[in-house]
Amino acid sequence: EQQRLPRLREVELLPLLRLHGGSRCAMASHGESTTSKLTGSTATPRPSAASRPSISSVTPRPSLGASSAPLLAATAEGGPDGAAPELTTVSVQAGLHQRSANLAPSDESFVGETAEVPGGSSDDHMAGLSSAEAERLLQEVGRNEIPEKVEPCYVMLLKQFLGMMPFMLEIAAVLSAVIGDWADFAVITLMLVVNALIGFREEHKARQSLDALKAQMTATVPTKRNGTMVILPVAELVPGDVIFLRGGNVVPADSEWVEGDPMLVDTAALTGEPIPRKVPRPDQDGEADGAGRQLLSGCIIKQGEGHCLVKHTGMNTEIGQAAGMVQEASGHSMGVFETKIMQVVRIVILVALVDAAVVLYVSVKAFEEEFSKALLNVLALVIGAVPIALPLVMQVTMAIGAAKMARQKAIVTHLTALQEVASMSVLCSDKTGTLTTAEMEVLPSRIWTYKGISANDALAWAGVASNPANKEDPIDKAVLESCRKTFGDATDGLLDEYTKTKFVGFNPTVKRTVAYCKHPKHGELKIAKGLLDKVLSTGDDGGDCWECEDAEQLREVVRRQDQCLSAQGYKTVAVAVAHGDGPMRFVAIVPMIDPPREDTKETIYRIRQAGINVKMITGDHLNIAVTTSRLIGLGTGILPATDLWPASATRDETIMTSDGYAQVLPRDKREVVLVLQGRGLVVGMTGDGVNDAPALAQAQIGIAVDGATEAARSAADVILTSPGLSVIFDAVAESRKIFARLRAYVLYRVAATIQIVVVLSIMIYGYRDTLPALYVILLALLNDVTMLPVADDHALPSALPEIPSMPAIMLASILYGALETLQTMVFYELQPKWFVGDGSKDYRDAAVYLQISMAIELLIFSCRTPGSVLRSAGGDARPSLALVLAVFGANVLVSLLAGFGDTFHVIHPLQWRDIGWIWLYDLGGLLIIDTLKWLLNVAGIGWMSAGAGGGVLQYADLPESVVGDVEGGPASVAQASHLSTLLHHRSSVRSVMAQSRVSGLASVGESPARFERRSRSMLPYPYNLRAAALDANFRSF
Repeated sequence: EQQRLPRLREVELLPLLRLHGGSRCAMASHGESTTSKLTGSTATPRPSAASRPSISSVTPRPSLGASSAPLLAATAEGGPDGAAPELTTVSVQAGLHQRSANLAPSDESFVGETAEVPGGSSDDHMAGLSSAEAERLLQEVGRNEIPEKVEPCYVMLLKQFLGMMPFMLEIAAVLSAVIGDWADFAVITLMLVVNALIGFREEHKARQSLDALKAQMTATVPTKRNGTMVILPVAELVPGDVIFLRGGNVVPADSEWVEGDPMLVDTAALTGEPIPRKVPRPDQDGEADGAGRQLLSGCIIKQGEGHCLVKHTGMNTEIGQAAGMVQEASGHSMGVFETKIMQVVRIVILVALVDAAVVLYVSVKAFEEEFSKALLNVLALVIGAVPIALPLVMQVTMAIGAAKMARQKAIVTHLTALQEVASMSVLCSDKTGTLTTAEMEVLPSRIWTYKGISANDALAWAGVASNPANKEDPIDKAVLESCRKTFGDATDGLLDEYTKTKFVGFNPTVKRTVAYCKHPKHGELKIAKGLLDKVLSTGDDGGDCWECEDAEQLREVVRRQDQCLSAQGYKTVAVAVAHGDGPMRFVAIVPMIDPPREDTKETIYRIRQAGINVKMITGDHLNIAVTTSRLIGLGTGILPATDLWPASATRDETIMTSDGYAQVLPRDKREVVLVLQGRGLVVGMTGDGVNDAPALAQAQIGIAVDGATEAARSAADVILTSPGLSVIFDAVAESRKIFARLRAYVLYRVAATIQIVVVLSIMIYGYRDTLPALYVILLALLNDVTMLPVADDHALPSALPEIPSMPAIMLASILYGALETLQTMVFYELQPKWFVGDGSKDYRDAAVYLQISMAIELLIFSCRTPGSVLRSAGGDARPSLALVLAVFGANVLVSLLAGFGDTFHVIHPLQWRDIGWIWLYDLGGLLIIDTLKWLLNVAGIGWMSAGAGGGVLQYADLPESVVGDVEGGPASVAQASHLSTLLHHRSSVRSVMAQSRVSGLASVGESPARFERRSRSMLPYPYNLRAAALDANFRSF
């Protein structure tokens, strides 16, 4: 770099000296340069003063703002007399990254506005396209997206007549026609059509909900149109467009690097390569011309920025040509809960099929029944065993839940994440910008001053040595904001008394700012602010040099004080002042900190009360992490990243019990996630930078926080659009409600299936009796269709993570099904004595059908809550109006069909007195079953609760002891910590993941893929294809 520097063009020099907010923050206490989270790039180290060549002039880039930062300027030969180069000030952009998010909510995408990025050179290849040319090319090559195959509505409707359940109904209708039972034929055909119409309506509504979710995120990129850089949707890019990309951006189309910084490009999404490629680079043997400048769609710019020329878009890109394979890999995938549920359903259906085969054999051989009629009865039995509405209910439930979470500022990119969030037991959270405000704040009460100088004077002098035009500088911004809070309305007048004659801004070499000014009372002053060592004694660093008065005597005192503040987690700047021609005198040490958000402490408390252990995983310094953790009540067990290696069983146990890690690298974050998963925990991970993508992809729930880069957002399952963790708590509550709804429906439907199959089997084997096939089909269809409102039912979130337990759900379903079967068989025995009617078999069949139908409908009220039905009838746990109307509407409907049987000819006529007694019988049966469930729960036996007896999640307020504890030590969250510890044991025992496999792989350094393939991403192109490709090439990380 030292040899290249004299030949660097302006566009290469500016990034070399660019000032990142992270490096300014770090300079105060330790002087290290940290990675900018917004750009994903780091500042290039400068040559030493002795060997550093000089630059004749510096011209600011076009289109840059008006704030200032210093650069070096001198002659190429080092100056006429070899003197040190002079510090000068040039313009750089303020707010460079305010509109740099290329993937953002639609209302924050700034489409059509001027992009605050460099315009580039005036060379012909940088001219870009006119609007007319771009429109013509857009018509020729199409939009820059992968065309989604939208299924026409008529196809969606016709598909409702395909599948196992419709085929069975169609066969039943045909058999009814064959045996001449035209009444059953008409009713079955009508039910087939009605079922198809309802399924079409609900599926269409679910599609509209998902389309609305997809539309909430917009991909944009700065593009040169008509000679101006404007923000355009990625979908409108065409070959020939000149675009601007920087660190953290996902390449939106196959492009060619034109000019700017050298870039590091992560191609893992396409090639699986773990090492980023450098662009531009010389073409290698066998490569096409220009391959070294190629940027492929879906790759990530990890470092650098520059202008690129779009070559191919949409289906013509490399990732677009593989779209068929990628879309297949990213197609519908079931979450853990849905997978387990479908396993249970398959088992139930398999048992029903075996039973049906036996029934068919017995009916034909033993009972000598006509084969076609016996086959119709068997088909009815199988139809009753199949939960036709289960996939639809799950899809609608998750679509509604995703829409609700979007309104709460959490956009779900993979629907399966809704099931995972409910099971989350550990949340690994970033610090800066998530737990804290990401804005430095001065603590005037902690300012240390020397020789009687007042803290207010020291703060005022620090304000004078700050640049108010440089609004993006965190140090200057914090100092000036503190002045406004301290001095109030008098701030401007106080600072204006100091008339600046010269101001030398900060740069990474001298690490200080110096203001030369005049004051009506104090005369001429020279005020310096910066790194302590560079203010106390500057050394020969090429700037304005001095050594403070009594520096040798002061050195130990101020360093000890600085170390004391640093140990408490504060960043510091020093202030020195000289009057007239007098020596510089050390004045003060000003501490500052990135303060926690106002709601962070309360949110941490709530998340822990929800049974989720929170760990801070940050790249910041250990002392700063410990202080922040103490302030938010997280605990002070923060360890350095060096404790993560080497891997061992002791290390794994330490990860489990610690409150987090500081000074971590990307691989450290992912290692923490792997170890926690290896212990059987469901892990959530927050991130915002390019290098967070591996950990976000590894965690079961990857969460991109507000302001995250496109790389982090494309790897995440949930994207937050408001700052802080409070949104995550809202997402946890909503996800647990979704889980409760799904569990209620599954519990109900499996129990109903067991009842139908067992009752019919007992009637056939024990009584040589059966129900008409029409009744069984009507029973299955009506009971399924009326349960669709469960998708939006009122549900209470569990106080603990919802770990799917299939044995618990199966046990509860068997108990419910057995009790319902017992209730029906008792009615079957009592019917000839109590409900005689006309004494015919048809009357008996109709009465039994009505009892079963109504009992199954009412069962949902017990299945939907672990508590008592009567207690849940009011308050937040009450069933939704839609569900109540559906259940009682269905029961009223079948009652009317039975009461007016002579009119409708669907159900054999029943006497109204008997219908009323059946209502009372079924309501009484519901209360008896529910009372038994309540008694079991009181006795601590949750056999009928299916694991839902963990209490209700509350938006708990901080206890007074925690609110009053300003230091927030570990004792302040003792109860929450204890709850999380208990949960660790619970989750590890009841894990839904095959974690032993992960643990074994992690121990030998392997990189296992995600446990469950994600469902299709709802992000726009190319982020959706990149998310799928990341899964396919995950070993690259």
